[in-house]
Amino acid sequence: MERQDPQESSLSQEGRVYVLRIWHEGANEVLSPSPSYPPVWRASVREGAGGPRRYFASIDECIDHLYGEFVRR
Repeated sequence: MERQDPQESSLSQEGRVYVLRIWHEGANEVLSPSPSYPPVWRASVREGAGGPRRYFASIDECIDHLYGEFVRR
């Protein structure tokens, strides 16, 4: 018999799932970072398991995109 997660049952059918990936680019050069290319945070997000992946040059850009998605729907 399959058991349902109690938190899952409280979610509406209108919910959305996003896969968010965040990484630190240039992290291998932390001991001697290049002044012209300092380490930065990057992000990507995908809606659901099969949606297209979008890449962002900063976490702020990713958050702005997600906020726009939430407000739009």
